[in-house]
Amino acid sequence: MNKFLVFLEQREGIVKKSSLSTWNRVQELAALRGESVVSGILCGPLDIQQLDGTLSGDGVMYHASDDGLRLYNQKYYTSLIADIFKREACSALFFADTAMSRDLAPRLSVRLQASLLSGCSFVETDAAGGCVRSVYSGSFLASFVPKQRERIYILSSRVPEAAYFSGGHLEFRSLDTQSFTAEDLFPVVRRIVMREGSPDVAEASIIVAGGRGMRSAESFARLEQLAALLGGSVGASRTAVDEGWRPHAEQIGQTGKTVAPVLYFACGISGAAQHLAGIGDAGIVVAINSDRHAPIFDVADYGIVGDVHLVLPKLIDSLKEFLKKK
Repeated sequence: MNKFLVFLEQREGIVKKSSLSTWNRVQELAALRGESVVSGILCGPLDIQQLDGTLSGDGVMYHASDDGLRLYNQKYYTSLIADIFKREACSALFFADTAMSRDLAPRLSVRLQASLLSGCSFVETDAAGGCVRSVYSGSFLASFVPKQRERIYILSSRVPEAAYFSGGHLEFRSLDTQSFTAEDLFPVVRRIVMREGSPDVAEASIIVAGGRGMRSAESFARLEQLAALLGGSVGASRTAVDEGWRPHAEQIGQTGKTVAPVLYFACGISGAAQHLAGIGDAGIVVAINSDRHAPIFDVADYGIVGDVHLVLPKLIDSLKEFLKKK
């Protein structure tokens, strides 16, 4: 019997949507393979009621609720997940593609002597347990096969949230953790919050992104205003991040985050291949650029040829008028 373990990441006590989607995708994989059991693990304090109606299928969810695990701790997260993986004799461990998983999965790969396959668009249902992922900025699909019996998969967030959902019973079990000391935990020097209530760019259903055409960090204030009106998040191209206009956490593209929003605004972004690789699964793409030959228009559903600094104020004013009438 195959036993799968899924790590569900929380931030500020809220489980990430990408982790919920990963759980449901693994449940679908288990159903297709047959005779497979899915378990999950949560680290840190949170209200488990938030998971009602979001998780598919049957299984056991292990919860280490110690307050010392509220923030990511490499040592204890690795130890807890490895212990559960070994105790349950699991064959595969699954993560959503996040900054935390990219740090955590390689550590577990070494500790568990498991093959690590990252950026997986989907996992094969056969016994080999291979995965398919995009390569060369999304130009091709390649298949990879693990060598070890134990496997660790990082599922690409480019894939939209799985539609598969089946009813079932989820059993929650508390995990007893050892006492934490000041020497064990990493001290928090400073905590930076970009904007309260703004979803992570990888989780947002609406993204307003800016690039070189924004010209300065101050110009992103207009993008923040538009994102606030739409209930979305602000993103950035690599150029905007390299210039120091926006933090790396907002970078979208091959060297940043891959996203799948319902609506994506590309403001002053030319559309380099590396950036397009990160928005391949966006729903509706709206591009604003002064260069009518910019590659971004090749993938845009709607395009506005014009100076982004002149177009954005008019767009914001029109949206405000529209919202007043609603």
